[in-house]
Amino acid sequence: MNLLVSSINKTTAQMKNVLASESSPARHRPIEYQTENGFAIIRLCDVDESVSMAGTKHSFIVRDPHGYELEITVDITDAAVAEVIRRSRGRLTLESSYWISCAERHLATYLWENDDYPPDAKLTVSQLTLDDLDLARRWNCDKE
Repeated sequence: MNLLVSSINKTTAQMKNVLASESSPARHRPIEYQTENGFAIIRLCDVDESVSMAGTKHSFIVRDPHGYELEITVDITDAAVAEVIRRSRGRLTLESSYWISCAERHLATYLWENDDYPPDAKLTVSQLTLDDLDLARRWNCDKE
């Protein structure tokens, strides 16, 4: 009987430690965007607080299916930015989270279609998709 009680107490203590460590703010793990062909994308601003999420130039840590990591920069051109701002009727500013989301989607599409990193670890978004424009039109529409 004592052995059973001792075992239950030990298991309970282990579970408390696991639950405490999993809810600890120190265990923050960044969100990884996974492509269908095995690339993982992490926003650099999620792991380095000195990197801003604002603006139209964003950096990402990309891991290929073999585990090799490379920092990739995605830049959205001024013409593309102007088109989005015009179509959103000025609701989107350069501080909007829309831009990092747009950059991330274009990087994921590139990785999926080319199954490789962009040349020189840089990608420029000069052409917007219909999905980009539709998302810009709807971005933050649910806020009051």
